[in-house]
Amino acid sequence: MLSFLRQASPTRLAVFLIAVLTLFRLWYSTQVGLIADEAYYWLWARHPALSYRDKGPLVAWFIWVGIKMFGNTVFGIRFFAVLLSSATGWLIFVLARRLYDERTALWCLLMALVIPEMAVGSIIMTIDTPSVFFWALAAMLFWNGLHNDKISTWFWLGLAVGAGFLAKFTNGVQLIGIGFFLIWAKEYRHLLISRKTIAMSVAFLLSSLPILIWNIQTHWVHLIALHSRSGVTNTFHISLTPFSRFVGEQFGVISPFFMAGIVVAAVALFLHHRDDLRVRFLLSLYLPVYALFGFFALNNAGQPNWTVPALVTGIVFTVVYWREVVARSLIWRRIVTAAFIITAIATAALHDVQNFHLPAKVDLLARAEGWPDFVTHLQKVRTDQKVNLLLGSDYQSASLMAFYLPDQPHTYLPPAPYGSSQFTLWPSYEVTPDTRAIYLTWNEQDAPDSLKKQFPHIQLVDDFFTQNQGLPRKHVCIYLCTQ
Repeated sequence: MLSFLRQASPTRLAVFLIAVLTLFRLWYSTQVGLIADEAYYWLWARHPALSYRDKGPLVAWFIWVGIKMFGNTVFGIRFFAVLLSSATGWLIFVLARRLYDERTALWCLLMALVIPEMAVGSIIMTIDTPSVFFWALAAMLFWNGLHNDKISTWFWLGLAVGAGFLAKFTNGVQLIGIGFFLIWAKEYRHLLISRKTIAMSVAFLLSSLPILIWNIQTHWVHLIALHSRSGVTNTFHISLTPFSRFVGEQFGVISPFFMAGIVVAAVALFLHHRDDLRVRFLLSLYLPVYALFGFFALNNAGQPNWTVPALVTGIVFTVVYWREVVARSLIWRRIVTAAFIITAIATAALHDVQNFHLPAKVDLLARAEGWPDFVTHLQKVRTDQKVNLLLGSDYQSASLMAFYLPDQPHTYLPPAPYGSSQFTLWPSYEVTPDTRAIYLTWNEQDAPDSLKKQFPHIQLVDDFFTQNQGLPRKHVCIYLCTQ
């Protein structure tokens, strides 16, 4: 084995590493419970549609294929998460190899594998997984399109950006990055309005048709969702508090060492190497994402994973910059090596965090723990109280009930205005004199007025913390609702 590692080319090492990690991830994906968003997207897959209230449809489509192959199981939900993550690693390797060389490409792959956000995300089926894959594919197609005369390459580029847009609206920002590069690089400025970019735009619109048609059918529900998620209510308020939170979370999910390295590399390359076409290309697909979400963070920090597609090129220019630095300085070589090793150890530890017996506040996988205990309590109340209707206080509780209960029943939310949640777009429930409903909430809270109108009698019947290896996780309250 050691002889193989010493003699193998970087490309063979990359293939070997990705293959081994893919097998490990396929196994490990079954050792961790679902997070609420995965259960929610699984519910989407049970209601096939052109799009959904909160996001585009691609994650649900992948899950639909996965559960058709492997059933309504954790493995079925996460199967394509693992494959897409492995494919993303390979695309980052190929992109770096085409831009620079095999050795640089191998280090890019290694960095991608040990970034906590990308490593943990490699087995979780959320919108980020297909989003990052198609961002990486589009980046490679864009570079190819700049160096050949094939209009078909630009058409495929538009399809790739559009497919990513079906997963995560952030992928639409990639078009801004492409335009930014074409303006910045004067030798390609003539392509800004050309047959190639027209072909790309047409392909993007074709890919986006499911979302357009769905919005027309639902009276533009996505506008309601985007407004609510933006954090902007009536006016835009600038505050350093959410911005500092945004910055802190970026350092947390990417790792303090790597994020610092990315920032230094981006600034240094922009100031001193922006004449390099490759640097302009990589920065053009990175800076617009952080500029956009950094601007929104002045009002609301958003979620730390919103910027993850930018890491595709961020990883490449970071490796390029720091390889030059460590080649000139022994001290920096030791510092960078230590930072890489510490981050790799921390990421490896994340995969076994369940056995560290950490409190929920510091256990990064706490959101995926405690579901067997959750089901035990829920099923007991359901049986003892002869319940025939299951209601959640939000999409998370309703989705987790639907997946983890043995019969995987239909679950609902209390009545709410049209478009306020995906559940308002699906068939609702009917209340009869014989209806006995469970209303499940996180923490003790008052039932909404819409539920009180349907059920005059609402009483708390169970109040508990889910347990994982003897440690409390989520606080759950179960109410019985009757006529």
